[in-house]
Amino acid sequence: MVTAALVGALVLTTGCGAPQATPPASAPTTTDPAADSRAMSTAVPTAAVIALTFADGRSDRAADRIAVALGEAVELTVTSDVADEVHLHGYDLSAPVTAGGSATLSFTADIPGVFEIELEESGEPLARLEVS
Repeated sequence: MVTAALVGALVLTTGCGAPQATPPASAPTTTDPAADSRAMSTAVPTAAVIALTFADGRSDRAADRIAVALGEAVELTVTSDVADEVHLHGYDLSAPVTAGGSATLSFTADIPGVFEIELEESGEPLARLEVS
């Protein structure tokens, strides 16, 4: 019986057989410049945000030429006190706008040139967009 108790104690102190492996030291980290540049190139570019307001028969930026870079993402928002259609010439983009509402055109500026932004039905100029 004493022998059985000693064997039991020995099993409990040594575990159930195989010794426990020491966990490996943390692996050294390496920097992969190619991976870093790939991660950077997949970042979503921020858009050029353009806000125009048409009120009391005129645009707050009718005389402005607004410049954006070729290839840049653009968010053009027009707020109007009259119902009409916002139209960007050259890109042939349009969106209805309600009186007191706003309309947004989102696009990539991939056509170089100078383009009229207007309220289509009334023909009122809002601004000009210069893409270069």
